[in-house]
Amino acid sequence: MTAALACALRAVVVSGIAGTLTLPATAHAATDVKPARTWTGRVPHPVPPPLVSSVASPQALGQVWALCQVKGDVPEIDFGTHLVLVAARRSSNVRFARLQLVDGDLRTTVVVAPDAPRYATCALALVRRAGIDRVDGAAPAR
Repeated sequence: MTAALACALRAVVVSGIAGTLTLPATAHAATDVKPARTWTGRVPHPVPPPLVSSVASPQALGQVWALCQVKGDVPEIDFGTHLVLVAARRSSNVRFARLQLVDGDLRTTVVVAPDAPRYATCALALVRRAGIDRVDGAAPAR
């Protein structure tokens, strides 16, 4: 049983006398996370886009930066305190619409343009690492 399900089940109050069922509005409080910085780039067809959701080292960032052909120099980032999120989709416009931290899990919402060009667009977002144990349920890059 997942922690979220266990929490939701504990929050259910069943009253035999009144015959009511009460569920909480949300099982866990979500905190919006604002990226400190964002970048975009493109991966030409037929090169496969990056398959990672986050990077946490200068070497990994350099590889993603080159693969996504992001313009400019690779920025210097303190990966002890920050993490770079990566989303690559076959679309002309890709961006992180919402980032929410829920019980240590950074949940990402990515929006894309409704097209399918012959390239993939990469979105990168710099976020503070504090409190992040997982990114969309998976361990972040180390």
